[in-house]
Amino acid sequence: MRFEAGITKWVGKTLRGTEEIRKNIILELFSSVILDTPVLEGRLRGNWQISSGSAKSGTIEVTDPTGATTVKKVEAFTKGLSPEKSAVFLTNNLPYAHRIEYDGWSHTKAPAGMVRKNFIRVSQNLKNKYG
Repeated sequence: MRFEAGITKWVGKTLRGTEEIRKNIILELFSSVILDTPVLEGRLRGNWQISSGSAKSGTIEVTDPTGATTVKKVEAFTKGLSPEKSAVFLTNNLPYAHRIEYDGWSHTKAPAGMVRKNFIRVSQNLKNKYG
């Protein structure tokens, strides 16, 4: 019975550690995307919306030039995230978000986009750290 109890304890600890890593990855990736979003008035930064289960639709009337408020929303959401909610989305439905990411609309502030470059960076960091 001791062996079984030890395995059960190890599995629980491993799952908690894995969930903590997952939350840290989500927070780092999504915060970086928000903070790398070009700013004119801050509406694009303020329109990043985090959700689980399905992506948000529509836009919100938020202006967040520093990105601090939007990052705090991501932090609060991530902190309360449960392992059962595996799919997590960061969505920006402003029509020009896609143009900035892919069409070079902000070639001086975001020449490599906001999402792509951070996804590549975080993926590379994970590969370097965990193989």
